Amino acid sequence: MSQQAAAPSGMASAGAHAPVKDSLSRPITAGGFVDGAPVAFVDITKQAGLEKFHHRSGAPDKRTILEAPGSGVALIDYDNDGWLDLFVVQGHVMDNIELTEPSLRYLEPPLLLKNSENKFRNVSSQSGPIFQIPMAARGAAFGDLDNDGFIDVAINCNDGHAILLRNQGGSGHHWLLVQLVGSSSNRDGIGAKLRLVTDDGRERYAFASTAGSYLSASDKRVHFGLGGSKKIQLLEITWPSGRVQRLDAIPADQILQIHEPSR
Repeated sequence: MSQQAAAPSGMASAGAHAPVKDSLSRPITAGGFVDGAPVAFVDITKQAGLEKFHHRSGAPDKRTILEAPGSGVALIDYDNDGWLDLFVVQGHVMDNIELTEPSLRYLEPPLLLKNSENKFRNVSSQSGPIFQIPMAARGAAFGDLDNDGFIDVAINCNDGHAILLRNQGGSGHHWLLVQLVGSSSNRDGIGAKLRLVTDDGRERYAFASTAGSYLSASDKRVHFGLGGSKKIQLLEITWPSGRVQRLDAIPADQILQIHEPSR
């Protein structure tokens, strides 16, 4: 996972820029949010197709999904189509739970929900034999282990061997993997916010972090699925130091190392 790629020729220099502000002079972050503006949540569970996946602990009727704790959960773009999919590994914490709660299971198979333009559907049955094998999973880590641009998965199981899932790709979609190197910020750029605009005008956002699953640390590099786009029009990074860095005209399908500009 140490493969690196030099910045492509013709890419704009990554100098500092003044903060972008809205009409009220409030700073706009890399995620497109206005600092100081009110935050509101809207329930879109039904529109996203997730209303069918209920948590029915101890219910006698037919089970659906997630009756056991989902100890390894992540939003990843496993097929690089530009939409974040939902990957879950699970298993109850009590190995005899079925004696007291017959509807629950100690061992549960992994789950993969594909995001098709903000609508999720279960594609586990067509994604490999591992999704049919019950296990007592306790955590999952995600990253591109073989540097082919597709996210792989490592699963830790209780009283069982570790499982490594290699994503064989094959979707034909493009990608970008960003390795941040901080100077004023921390070495790995953890906490940086990234905004990416592809040549078709679509925007994508990411946050540099290794966290997200129980007792697991994922790839520190930031992965973007680009769909059919072969070039990134703009990549904007807001470093933890507050410094904003913008790069343009970046070819897809590469591992790009970016150093934080020195002050």
